Amino acid sequence: MNILAASKANQKQLEQTNTSKETQRSYLYQQQEFAKYMNARYNAPIMMADITLDDAEAYFHHLLHERGWSVASVNISISAVRKLFHFAERKGWIQNNVMLHIDTLKKQTVERDFLSEMEMKKLILAIDHSLIRLVVLTLAYSGLRISECLNLTLADVDFEKNVIRVINGKGGKNRTVPLAENLADELLLYRDTQRPNVTSDNFFALKKTGSISDKYINRELKIATEKAGIDKKVSCHTLRHSFASSLVRHGTDLPTVAKLLGHSDFRTVTSIYVHKDQSELTSAVNQLSI
Repeated sequence: MNILAASKANQKQLEQTNTSKETQRSYLYQQQEFAKYMNARYNAPIMMADITLDDAEAYFHHLLHERGWSVASVNISISAVRKLFHFAERKGWIQNNVMLHIDTLKKQTVERDFLSEMEMKKLILAIDHSLIRLVVLTLAYSGLRISECLNLTLADVDFEKNVIRVINGKGGKNRTVPLAENLADELLLYRDTQRPNVTSDNFFALKKTGSISDKYINRELKIATEKAGIDKKVSCHTLRHSFASSLVRHGTDLPTVAKLLGHSDFRTVTSIYVHKDQSELTSAVNQLSI
């Protein structure tokens, strides 16, 4: 079985599972890039069974050092190619799974940007577009991913029970997020008096399209960030990150934060969302007496 044919078969298998569309597209792209490199390396369509460990190592070295990919991007490629080889092994197309000997690359941990509560207020005030401001408020006070937020329907926001229902979130998982009182008031006002009369059942809708794009929101966020004088790179994901970090700083236990965010393992919260600034570190050290 050649790589491209195996990749197409793998895609059909992924479609039958709860694998997200984004992951499917990413895996297909990465597997096709791998196939292009191997076919060029051998100057012919190569069979998966003929790929050696040296071939695989050469490819990932090529991505990192010749194409200049980041460690995170190379690790995505490793994951996609590994998935392909595991699939081929189960199908009996290969006897030697070379990807068993390829480890993901270690990367230096860089603490992600998040906004303080004061910065969040300044950002929201700096947004001129009323619908963008409401979406940002929703992201900041619910912790939803931008895709989850923009996929909300009118039925997903339950004002009687004061919850937001996330249907088919990342990994195909559903979850229920409590609706903060102040946010509920803003959303109800929008639904009843400001939302345009469109055929779409999207909760957040522009009159022209019946929806709103994440690119549009990120573009307006960049403008508002500069206007507010915030010296940080702020995106939709920064708002989710800030939501979680704020909960942790206010003493919310990590399993609860993880559940609100839709993480299956609360250790993810520890590694990503727990921040300590320099003043807190200094205070901790000064507790020690000599």
